[in-house]
Amino acid sequence: MTNHENTTSAIEESLNASQVLFTANPLFLTPQSKHIFQAQERIWDEIEHFSTAWFQRRQDATQAIINAGRRMASEGRNDPSSMMKEMSEFQASAMKRLTEDARECAEMLNRCADSLAQKEAQAVEKASETTQKLLQTAESKPV
Repeated sequence: MTNHENTTSAIEESLNASQVLFTANPLFLTPQSKHIFQAQERIWDEIEHFSTAWFQRRQDATQAIINAGRRMASEGRNDPSSMMKEMSEFQASAMKRLTEDARECAEMLNRCADSLAQKEAQAVEKASETTQKLLQTAESKPV
């Protein structure tokens, strides 16, 4: 396969052998692709779940600021302490939402990484089984 005037036969043989690693061999790509697509589907599900909850918290925050603004406008004129209390409660609820965002994001990333690791292990196991089957049927020569 390789043939260059500056290469020795040993280099030529090792290059030819390594080309197998870079060949799109369907026996090895099929199980890997299957597991990659399964992991990708799981990741999309996780992202959808996280983003739905995130947008719900943003809608809650929007409604909370509208309600706080209304209460501050109606009650704050006569009692500045009620306006300060309203602002403080809104800030506390905003921090709660941010904490929930961070917690859910970390959990989502953990589940995605776990899914990738599991699917990668399954793909490696399947590729190993395929290799073993091929080695049993093929005649091999010592290198």
